[in-house]
Amino acid sequence: MNGRPFAAGVGPWKERLGLARDAVRQELVARQLRAHLPAPHDDAVPIRVLDAGCGQGTQALRLARAGFYVVGVDLAEDLLDLARVALGDEPAEVRARVELRHADALEVRGRFGVVCCHGVVMYLESLDDALAALAARLRPGGLLSLLCRNRAGIAMRAGMTRDWAGALEGFDARHYRNRLGISDVRADDPDEVIAALDRLGIDTIAWYGVRLFTDHWGDVDPPADFDTLVAAEQEAGRRDPYRRVAALFHVIGKLR
Repeated sequence: MNGRPFAAGVGPWKERLGLARDAVRQELVARQLRAHLPAPHDDAVPIRVLDAGCGQGTQALRLARAGFYVVGVDLAEDLLDLARVALGDEPAEVRARVELRHADALEVRGRFGVVCCHGVVMYLESLDDALAALAARLRPGGLLSLLCRNRAGIAMRAGMTRDWAGALEGFDARHYRNRLGISDVRADDPDEVIAALDRLGIDTIAWYGVRLFTDHWGDVDPPADFDTLVAAEQEAGRRDPYRRVAALFHVIGKLR
């Protein structure tokens, strides 16, 4: 799973960690996933999670705190260093449940009860190949958590920032230049991804929009009413038509 196009964006990504847009995204993804997670143990056997493209480890650590054993894999050593520092601040029992690897996710052997891939597939050349690779890491009945860029969000963000020319171009765009400065990032349609997962034997349990009201914001700190903001974003993310024009969409699927 070659995520090297993202390498140019690692610096800007690090600078934005903890700011409002990042905080909203991380909180929404965690809440949406938590609603569908199994118990961390299946007949006393710990459920293993693969976090493919774990970055700074935000979601991996949340899952470990909940009792899951997590293998976090990323190609960005700088982000893994942040994950290692954050992991070092956790209690011993949480540290024992996390393994961080500098590697391509495709090099991970075995199958997992949960596979997370958040904000990665848009940097990969082939959506179908990426989904097939992730499906191959699932054990039967395993859960896939997939966060993708939404095509409808391209024109939406441009319009909300008064970039009218960008909005006009965005209506039919498949690729765009993101805020990290990376060009030709791919955006997908939720229905296309759901259909592709179905062909791989993965039934979609639910899908959500992520970051509707705040995607056009600049680099600002989370506001004082962050909890209320997230509640509004969470509600928008599970309702039509709002979820269909969010910046990202989050698909939860189960392998047959």
